[in-house]
Amino acid sequence: MKILTSIVLCLITLFCLNGLAASGAERAKRAPRSPATQPFTYANVVSSFKEAHLRATEVQPRCTIFFEGEWKNPNVYDYCVIMVENSDQDIQVTFYLTDAHEMNWITEFLDAPFFAQAETKKLFDLMNSERDVRGQNVGRFRVDFHRWQPRHAEILVFTFTPLRKASI
Repeated sequence: MKILTSIVLCLITLFCLNGLAASGAERAKRAPRSPATQPFTYANVVSSFKEAHLRATEVQPRCTIFFEGEWKNPNVYDYCVIMVENSDQDIQVTFYLTDAHEMNWITEFLDAPFFAQAETKKLFDLMNSERDVRGQNVGRFRVDFHRWQPRHAEILVFTFTPLRKASI
């Protein structure tokens, strides 16, 4: 009888724990995104594009290029080139796109866990403003944003410079 009671108690405990885990997962899905969960570093930006399985070429230790493309027909090759550069003061991410479908890589980047939700919103606002921006404060960064539209492409450049904390 003690064994049967122990088994029943174990099963009840497992069901309760499973229910708590499921409700916790549902709460996490509904919860608004909190501040950035990863630091915004060159290594983290490069890692996020590598995790997306884009082909990568390290040009030098502070510059990595990612690319993907596909033949739409025998005469048209659509592609995306992403360049991540790390200077002494900032990180610059450049997107060279030949197809509207490739804009998803910009969305993936701006939705990445190294940006807080408010920063992501402001970055999308900058991108959708259709004007060049210099020195705009966005959360933890001073951001420059530029867009060019040569004949068969679109080039978008984000430059992120960390804001310096004022010394007292």
